[in-house]
Amino acid sequence: MSKMVYTVTPADDGWAIVQEANRYTGYKTDATAIKSAIAVASKLGLSGHETFVMLQSPDGSLKQVFASDPAPPTIDSMMDEVR
Repeated sequence: MSKMVYTVTPADDGWAIVQEANRYTGYKTDATAIKSAIAVASKLGLSGHETFVMLQSPDGSLKQVFASDPAPPTIDSMMDEVR
């Protein structure tokens, strides 16, 4: 599957989420943009995509705030750990 990166970045009127050529604007805070980006990235991660959410600060530096698990635990593997 493909690797998808969502970057939460400052925008003129608040915050935006950028994914390749797509730009989603209208977020008033970085927290709301991050929550939205993680919601999408986590769903795609569950279907096999390698997904990341990055936060770009006003100075341009990047910080990873989410990464999908390439091998999420299954119920069987969690039960094995309990036994």
